[in-house]
Amino acid sequence: MNIDFINNYDELEVRLYGEIDHHCARGLSDSIDFKIRRHCPSRLVLDFGGVSFMDSSGLAIVMGRRKLMMNYDGKVELRHLCGAAKKVFDMAGISKYVIVKEEPNESE
Repeated sequence: MNIDFINNYDELEVRLYGEIDHHCARGLSDSIDFKIRRHCPSRLVLDFGGVSFMDSSGLAIVMGRRKLMMNYDGKVELRHLCGAAKKVFDMAGISKYVIVKEEPNESE
């Protein structure tokens, strides 16, 4: 699992690459939490475009970061959901808890 952080004023974007499972979940959560506490963004964007596999650990990562962002009156936004990540989040009804940015169809 690799991650890139992009700090855009009051938005912290986290680009995720590789597989998200219980083996990397703690380290990933800790890294994101550190950046949130350091920058205090009003919006945390989690970009799943580079994620090739995700189990329910990804859901725990998102919900934990949502809880932390609520301490800063901030929001969490998910982008580029596809494959396993989209399936896990859809089954959990994640859009009730965070913003899900849907990508327009290329045919439109």
